[in-house]
Formats: sequence, C-alpha cells, structure tokens
Amino acid sequence: MKKLYLLIAFLAVVAALLFYTWWQASPEVDKVKMQSAKIADIRKMAELCTVDFYEDLPIKASIGPRHIFAKTTVTGSISFDLEKIDMQERNDTLFIKLPQEKIEILESTAPGSYLVYDTWSDNFLGKTNFTTAEENRIKAKVIDNFSKTVRNRGYVKEARTEARRNLADMLHTLTGNPVIVN
Repeated sequence: MKKLYLLIAFLAVVAALLFYTWWQASPEVDKVKMQSAKIADIRKMAELCTVDFYEDLPIKASIGPRHIFAKTTVTGSISFDLEKIDMQERNDTLFIKLPQEKIEILESTAPGSYLVYDTWSDNFLGKTNFTTAEENRIKAKVIDNFSKTVRNRGYVKEARTEARRNLADMLHTLTGNPVIVN
C-alpha cells in the first residue's frame, strides 16, 4: 500500500514537472505573430439566390420488360451570378440587366428521399430488380425532365421577379440613387 502511495506521488510530481516545462516553453503573447486573413474564394458570395425548392417526384419507368415505380426527392435553387451583371449608370440612375439564371437541381441525400414502391416484369417469372446504374440513369432522366418543369411552373419567372426587387432595394439603399433592374 505504501508503494502505491509512493508511485502516485511520483507520477504526480512528474506530471507537474511536465506541465511546468510545457508552460515555460510556450511562446509569450508578444512573441506570437499574427497574419492577415486571406480570402480564398468568394464565388458563392457573388451569387444572388432567389428561389430554393424541395419536391418529391414520382418515377414510373421501364427498361425492356422490367418496370419500376418509385419516388425521389430533389432539392435545388435558382440563382444569378452577380459577376456577370451588366450595369450602366446614366445621370443619377443605375440600370442593371440580370444575367442568365443558373438552375441547380440535386437529388436529396436525406434518409427516405428515394423509395422504390414496386418493380415488375412483363415476362412470367422474369427478373424484376434493377441495378444501381440503371436506377441512377432513370433518376438522372427524371431530374433532367424536372428542369423543364421548373420553367413551366413559373419558378424562374418568380426568381427573376424576386431578384429584381432584392437587387433594386439593396443597391438603392447602398447608393441612394434610383435603380432600374431588367
């Protein structure tokens, strides 16, 4: 028991000496050199995102005699690259033309965002399951078709309207001059 106490005391002294050595070796406040922050990439800051969407899309597709019925969830946004903005100033008025919109549609990675409800084959006792590559091709086609739907539903028109309003308000507040956004 006495040996245990001596061992604990010895370890405590060694730990205290190590801590003291580390404390003395660390640089003092006036020895620490600070560097200026560096900006690596501000590309995302130069995008005006006006509409985000989240939708469940039904999938009904077939490859040969095999059929699939499923649901996938997509997320996306419609944004405008402000680096490509056309800006002109006439008298005290600022005229701005929005660039082409950028539509980004991604398959959601949330749990349950892709569900297969049924697969079947036209052939009696035929193979009904799909490979991962086949399912991915089907989902890519559905997402590609959805990009046309985004335009048809008026999401792009809504994004342009909101971008015009947001940009005009922001620039009017910054400059104090009238702003016209087309």
